[in-house]
Amino acid sequence: MGDSMTTQEVKRKLAAILSADAKGYSRLMGEDEKGTFRTLNAYKEVMTNLIQQHRGRVVDAPGDNVLAEFGSVVDAVECAVEIQKELKTRNAELPENRRMEFRIGVNLGDVIEDGEQILGDGVNIAARLESLSEAGGICISGTAFDHVKNKLNLGYKYLGEQTVKNILEPVRVYRILMQPEAARKVIGEKKVKPRQWQRVALGLIVAVIVVIAAVVIWRFYAAPAPQPEVASKGKIAVAPSEKPSVTVPTSPAPSVEPALKEKVTSPLPEKVTKPTPPPAPKMEVASKEKMAFPLPDKPSIAVLPFTNMSGDLQQEYFSDGITEEIITALSKVPRLFVIARNSTFTYKGKPVKVKQVAEELGVRYVLEGSVRKTEDKVRITTQLIDALTGHHLWAEKYDRDLKDIFAIQDEISFKVVTALQVKLTDGEQALTYAGGTKNFEAYARYLKGADYVKRINKEGNLLARKMAEETIALDPNYPSGYRLLAMTHWLDVRLGLTKDPKQSLTESVRLYQKALAMNPSDGSARVLLGFVFTIMRQYEKGMAEAEQGIAISPNASIGHIYHGYILIFNGMHKEAIEAIKKAIRLDPLPPDFYWRCLGQAYCHVGMYEEAIAASKEALRRYPDAILTHVLLAQVYALSGRENEARAEVEEILRINPRYSVEFFRSSTPYKNPADMELMANALLKAGVPKTPPDPK
Repeated sequence: MGDSMTTQEVKRKLAAILSADAKGYSRLMGEDEKGTFRTLNAYKEVMTNLIQQHRGRVVDAPGDNVLAEFGSVVDAVECAVEIQKELKTRNAELPENRRMEFRIGVNLGDVIEDGEQILGDGVNIAARLESLSEAGGICISGTAFDHVKNKLNLGYKYLGEQTVKNILEPVRVYRILMQPEAARKVIGEKKVKPRQWQRVALGLIVAVIVVIAAVVIWRFYAAPAPQPEVASKGKIAVAPSEKPSVTVPTSPAPSVEPALKEKVTSPLPEKVTKPTPPPAPKMEVASKEKMAFPLPDKPSIAVLPFTNMSGDLQQEYFSDGITEEIITALSKVPRLFVIARNSTFTYKGKPVKVKQVAEELGVRYVLEGSVRKTEDKVRITTQLIDALTGHHLWAEKYDRDLKDIFAIQDEISFKVVTALQVKLTDGEQALTYAGGTKNFEAYARYLKGADYVKRINKEGNLLARKMAEETIALDPNYPSGYRLLAMTHWLDVRLGLTKDPKQSLTESVRLYQKALAMNPSDGSARVLLGFVFTIMRQYEKGMAEAEQGIAISPNASIGHIYHGYILIFNGMHKEAIEAIKKAIRLDPLPPDFYWRCLGQAYCHVGMYEEAIAASKEALRRYPDAILTHVLLAQVYALSGRENEARAEVEEILRINPRYSVEFFRSSTPYKNPADMELMANALLKAGVPKTPPDPK
């Protein structure tokens, strides 16, 4: 078989496509090949991270090009805007002749899947839109515009219809206007009057419909009723294409007269022989020997993202939210081992097998399901599978009112626990209830806000705060709203968005405490409260909250990783290593900061090679993470690898030219002076300036 796909192999889908390239790339390479290559890699990494944060996938990235696909065109356009804003900020730090500006095109259209690649008109149009874009700008197609025009706070300029190679019809093109004053405006678009021939054609169509309708009505009411045909005795002939493998005998037809007087049910055939269906394909089972991690000594489970069957990509947050609520509820059961959301959501939208999931995550049981949401109804189907045997332990379908969604989530959690033969105490049963609110609108806004906050950037944090505030306004007694709002204040400090870090941290503490007063069983919130206390140098309070949170939610990986940080800052480095390893086992595909935390703990116990390996694993996930470069510079300096330490300092100052040892001391909450001096002196030895340079 050749490279071309047969008709049976072609798989099509509707997707939002983002295509980007760097304008003037050849000139930049000609002037400074090494510097351009470094800038290109850094910018492509920024784009990749933003694409992933917006639930997209990088399909290909050759040279200075990036091609990505999204399930939602809103996500694609939001991602394009954030890419351009972030690259504009980074370019401002470079000389004008060294700036690398990207052009972006976004299209919503049909594509063909070929393995991991996508092909077809949808991709070609996106590439054409990219070429029409200005440096640092975005052009979108008419199909994309129709979906986003009333959903995003952006402006648009209509550029008319443009021809695209190998596309028969011209494509409407809009340029995105990102200036605040242009928001919600569409410039240059005019209503197009139908041409004369179009009006004539429309009139003919209407006339034909009217004639057909008249004939149908006349035949129904005026024409004589047709006499029913009576089948002859014996065998009914079946068309060759429909003929079954056996002949079905028939009974004599009933007479017409009784059929006119009363309803007569035809007798059933005496015996119908059906062809034996082929056996169902046997599910591939997982192998303990092939598992990436040894199975825990208690029931282990991964909850895959529930599939959104609503036909509306904007409902993804709802199906994702249900999955997360179930994971959260199960995580509170001490006798279960539950894989964290970060790892299971890497399979979202992918046709994976239960065997693969079990072997890659090191679990025996997998829960999967789907969600179909209408205006006031919801249908949820779910099944629990034993990956080692292929058996379905439990399956259920729920057709309920939307207001019952919380009860359904609770019921699913209990059914899973029961199916795994885990006996719960009364206290543990209480912990597994999702609860919180009976106001669905409050719940929906919380889910959207929780989705925004995961972007870990300025825009995402602002949107998350807005959703949190709306959640609280709709239901002031819903603890999740306060927990989400607390996180946005803490992230303000982390992202450098606040003018008063102390006030932001104080507000974060107040909100976490309020959420916990309403829901004392939220172990992760308690650990995060402990982390905020630690940043504020209130070490005893921080440790007490963290230990209590871990006891409440022993399966929450986020609790274990922040407990690890708290232990490091308290000088308990060996204990930190154990906590961090537990977090990574619960979340086998974790974000970069899990590995950085492990590297930091290894550094403090003198395991420098292990610290370097962990830090490089963190950089592989996020190459521009300045804290990871800081840690590597420290480890290299402490292990006598001075040249590599200086190389890391170059990366630190490239990312933040004002970084200094003074800033490190002020922002790192070590309790023990010896730990602080060790790491600060390592930075001085590597070549980090003691104080930031004077502003020019």
